[in-house]
Amino acid sequence: MKYMLILISFLWLAPASAHSVEYQWQNAKGEQVSLASMKGKPVLLHFWASWCPPCRKEMPAMSKWVKAHPDVQVVMISLDSNQAFAQEFYDDKHIQTPLNMGDMSATARLGVRALPTTVIIGSDGEVKQRHLGDIDWGDEQTSQMVLSWL
Repeated sequence: MKYMLILISFLWLAPASAHSVEYQWQNAKGEQVSLASMKGKPVLLHFWASWCPPCRKEMPAMSKWVKAHPDVQVVMISLDSNQAFAQEFYDDKHIQTPLNMGDMSATARLGVRALPTTVIIGSDGEVKQRHLGDIDWGDEQTSQMVLSWL
């Protein structure tokens, strides 16, 4: 019985399956965008919120990283409850990347259990890598590691 409880706990806490990944978010124009529309290219999804201290710390450097790597398809998705909060943060930090809004429950199905989280979706549409926590986007070795995930 003890081992059964351990197994059940492990399965409950395990990341979401890498197969048949589907996710949608809302872009700055209020349009729904589907991950399926990007199939055929690797995608870096980055989940954050303006109320999250590590997110607030890493977002300016990540924005610079995105500009330095225009060949990488990056979607930064705020999980703020209100787009105005996310927009205020973008304006305050002079972040130029497009503002996208996501739904917390749909995001959890991707295995996002904490913020910030970076999820790499392969060109085949499957989750290839999931990194929970902030990333030092200004560090060259870290940058190379992230690029190797693609």
